[in-house]
Amino acid sequence: MGKSKIEISSKGIEKTLRKFDYLQAISEYIWNGFDAQATVVDVKMHKNVLGGIDQIVIADNGYGIDRRDLDRKFTPFFESEKQVDPEKRVRTTSAMHGKNGIGRLTFHHFASDATWKTTYLDGLLKNTYTIRIHSKNLDTYEVTNNILTDEDSGTMVTFHNIMKDFVYEDLLAFLCKEFGWFLELHAEKHFDVRIDGVSLDYSCVIAERECFRIVHEPTQMEFAIKYVRWKDRINHEYSKLYFIDSNLAEKHKQPTTFNNKGDSFYHSVYIQSNGFDHFDFDSEDNGGQLELSFGASRRSEAFQFLLEEINTFIKQKRKPYLGLLADHVIEDFAESKAFPTFKDEPEDNIRKEELESVIREMCLLEPRVFARLNPEQKKLVAHLIHLAMGSNERQRLLEAL
Repeated sequence: MGKSKIEISSKGIEKTLRKFDYLQAISEYIWNGFDAQATVVDVKMHKNVLGGIDQIVIADNGYGIDRRDLDRKFTPFFESEKQVDPEKRVRTTSAMHGKNGIGRLTFHHFASDATWKTTYLDGLLKNTYTIRIHSKNLDTYEVTNNILTDEDSGTMVTFHNIMKDFVYEDLLAFLCKEFGWFLELHAEKHFDVRIDGVSLDYSCVIAERECFRIVHEPTQMEFAIKYVRWKDRINHEYSKLYFIDSNLAEKHKQPTTFNNKGDSFYHSVYIQSNGFDHFDFDSEDNGGQLELSFGASRRSEAFQFLLEEINTFIKQKRKPYLGLLADHVIEDFAESKAFPTFKDEPEDNIRKEELESVIREMCLLEPRVFARLNPEQKKLVAHLIHLAMGSNERQRLLEAL
């Protein structure tokens, strides 16, 4: 068994990964499996006689870690916080999540050591070997020699001496928000995250799902659409459009025009078409805007038609949602005692209804104004709007928005 050093001290690694909690750490190992082209990742919890979890095993059916690539995959470690901060990393494609393999060292948040048993294909042969890292020496890893095997390719990571009290329900809830959108993206390819052999049921985070087709009549180009609205913000993934070809491969993704509007309208739209088989998603026009084309055609009429139809559909879906949001904002303002004091008189009742009406209109126009306000800010906003109404400035207020 040989030993190798990682290019940063153990304390430096812990400091760099300090923003990962144990739930994010577990999810990193699942992502590592999907990064290795796995379709199934299974998380198994081993309990001791007292019912506590003392060992966790995460196994995938990916292509494994080629021993010749080990130094490249395990030795470099980038210290840039933006690269390793789970809140700041950007996924350029859904298939590649783990940047520089940083997930391999996050286990120190919940376990004393980790052992990888990995099997990979080398020509016609299959090799297997193990890697071991201790939490007190994160800058050193031990590696065994290759052994020929008949096992299928894949990687199994075992975490020993669990130091964290795992709350099973918290783990399930986190994984649903972390992987729900990704499993929806690959639903037809039957990607799966399993907990103790049971497929992760993420339906609890789905508020609405709808499937339909769009056809561009002049070209007869057909698009299969799946729209999903999420009950809550999904982890580290904006509301996006995902473009999928006839082989079920994701070709590109981009934010929807209704992303990050401050209204908690979290959604994903998955679009499949054989028109994306030879689609250029990388071209840019002279203005620097993203240009898309079907085959040799740039900024095709069919694609522009698709975007317009999708935008119209999302807008219609968002409209009743904003109405409910406006009702919630008014109820929240009332509970927070943010409204001015009104007397129980006809004139004051009319003024109160007018104020609520303006707040509702503002919420429909620009919900971000009312996002994440503390009690004092709610009171300030309500009183300023009330003052503007009293000076006959209601219409100008709405025009300004």
